[in-house]
Amino acid sequence: MVASRQQGLKQAASVLFSLMGIVPLLLFAFTLWQVGAIHHTLAQVSLALTLALMLLGYWLFRSMVAQTSDALQTLSRAVQTAARPAGTPVAATASAAPSGAPEVAGLGGIWELGEMGRTMDLLWQREARAHLGRQVQVTVANSEDVAEGRLLEATEEGLWLEQGDGSTLAIIYRRVKGIERLPAG
Repeated sequence: MVASRQQGLKQAASVLFSLMGIVPLLLFAFTLWQVGAIHHTLAQVSLALTLALMLLGYWLFRSMVAQTSDALQTLSRAVQTAARPAGTPVAATASAAPSGAPEVAGLGGIWELGEMGRTMDLLWQREARAHLGRQVQVTVANSEDVAEGRLLEATEEGLWLEQGDGSTLAIIYRRVKGIERLPAG
C-alpha cells in the first residue's frame, strides 16, 4: 500500500503544474464564454496563445525537474558509494536506503525527498567520522545553543557526544547544521 502511494518528484511536479496551469486556463475560458466573447477571433487567439504558453512552460518546468531529480539521484549514489565501507557490495548499500518516502500534503510520498535526507545524513556521518575522539562543537537545528563535547561515535542515525559533565548527548543527523573541531584545551 505504501509503495503504491509513493511517487517521484517528476510526477508530483506534473500534478502541481497541471493544477496551477489548467485551472486558471479553464477559468479564463469559462469567463470568456460567460461574457459571450468566446466567439470573437481575438478571444480565441488569446485562449490558444495562453494554452501554447502554458504547454511551453510545462515542458520547461518538467525538463528542469527531471534534471534536478537526476542530479539528486546521482549525488545520492555518489555519497552512498563514498560512505560504503571497503569491501561492501553496492547491492548492500542500495538495500540500506530508506523505503519510506516523506509525505507531501495533497500529493503523498515523494521518494526523492527521502533520498535527499539520506544523502545529507551520509555527508554528516562522513564529516563526523573525521572528528571521532576529538572535542567538537555541533550546531543543532531549531536550537539556540550549540552542543560541545568529545565525539564518541558516529552511527547510522546520528552522533554521540560526551559532554563536560560526563553525560552523553545523542543528536540525529537531520538536526545537525554544522560540526566544528574545537582547539585542544
